[in-house]
Amino acid sequence: MRHPAPWAIAAAVVSAVPACYHGKRKPDEQPLDFTKTANPHRLATDLILQYKEKNACPGMSVCVSVGGKTVYSKGFGFADVEQLVRVRENTVFRIASISKSFTSLLVGRLLDQKKLTVDDDVRTYVPEFPQKMVNGKYAQIPIRTLLNHTSGIRSYHKEGDGKGQAAYPEMLLNKRFSSSLEACRLFQDDPLVHSPGQKYLYSTYAFTLLSAAIERVSAQSGPIFSLPAEPAEGGKTKMDSIPSWAKIDTQLCRLFRFLGLRDTFLEYHEKMTPFRSKQYRRKANGVLENTPTVDNSYKWAGGGILSTAPDLVRVANHLANIYMGRLHSRGVITRDTLTTLWHAYPVNSEGVWQPGLGWFLSRRSGGSISERNICPDRLFVLHTGGAVGSTTALLLSLPCCPIADTDQPEHGDPEEFTTAMSRAPPVCVAVLTNLEDSSEISQLAVSLAEVFTEDAVRRIKRDDGSCFAQQH
Repeated sequence: MRHPAPWAIAAAVVSAVPACYHGKRKPDEQPLDFTKTANPHRLATDLILQYKEKNACPGMSVCVSVGGKTVYSKGFGFADVEQLVRVRENTVFRIASISKSFTSLLVGRLLDQKKLTVDDDVRTYVPEFPQKMVNGKYAQIPIRTLLNHTSGIRSYHKEGDGKGQAAYPEMLLNKRFSSSLEACRLFQDDPLVHSPGQKYLYSTYAFTLLSAAIERVSAQSGPIFSLPAEPAEGGKTKMDSIPSWAKIDTQLCRLFRFLGLRDTFLEYHEKMTPFRSKQYRRKANGVLENTPTVDNSYKWAGGGILSTAPDLVRVANHLANIYMGRLHSRGVITRDTLTTLWHAYPVNSEGVWQPGLGWFLSRRSGGSISERNICPDRLFVLHTGGAVGSTTALLLSLPCCPIADTDQPEHGDPEEFTTAMSRAPPVCVAVLTNLEDSSEISQLAVSLAEVFTEDAVRRIKRDDGSCFAQQH
């Protein structure tokens, strides 16, 4: 199925900005003159302010990198409305479901270490989880289906006809869970919504079960990351005993250290966290109010992380470098494993974004993501988040594949801009807000990526294509 291209959807956001900034042209106008560079920073700021005003966001933080270099990083509005504390670059936000992408990297690490496969039944590692029957037959739940939201594990229960997070009381839990296995009690006795692998149903609880499997695998086979000052209690443990170093919270914290993230933490509401933003929501009449205190320990793997926009872009750049073949053995996972995580499963019939393993993918062209990469095009890799008091997005815009110099179009070819854009370096965008149920954040992320990709194309043309030599 062919859907409208993501960039075309995002163009609705860009279209409200004066044309003198972004250089959009009508069909009968002359092709874009790449030598006339618009100001991408001004356009990006206009887009963000437009989004902030439309959604009435108290505060936002945005970071963009091009080719691994940060080119834009700004805070907007207030991290604390009552105390008039402004958002800065290092303001810490609740990143919500972007946490799932971090968890996918833990799974990727285990894949590289050959400690599990994505086709394994989760009960191989978590036999305490009750057997599930579908149509009278035992239903295996492969690790893969937990990552791509096809497991059949239910989502949050909705109560009434309300809208937003308030309609899902389970999102407002304020109980500390000691382990992922304990958190699985929230849903373990519920039947599967469908047979695993057959349908798409977004489920944070699936990642809670996944984290229980990660804990068990690590407890039996050793730490995922070998970092200084390892606890003395390494090695295998009993099936019913998970040592502290194998818990999902510890594993995620070690992942943060490996990636060099200084401002990324698990969220404990009682702990002092410097520069942490407060979280807000708006009532039906538009009045701003504080969100209730929640405890996200039941979903460390699916929505329990705090971070900054620059830290998220740092993660995205690390993955972009793996994708481009630049890190080799120094990456958090191998390139082959990243390809596995970024393999799309065309099961979501409701939109252009198809689930990978802990990520969502699309093509700039809107073409089928399940087909072989066709040049020229760009691969969009995304995860958004929507939690109590936050709405977030992390996007990577990547060249689909290299193009030989002999494939370059002649100057003036109508496909010249598209081809050049497909060869532009990776562009990474992080958008964080402290307002729940803020709409169309993925469109904003794509729009910002397009702004800076177009600027990169203009620079490529200005430099006579010298940037092409940097691509693999």
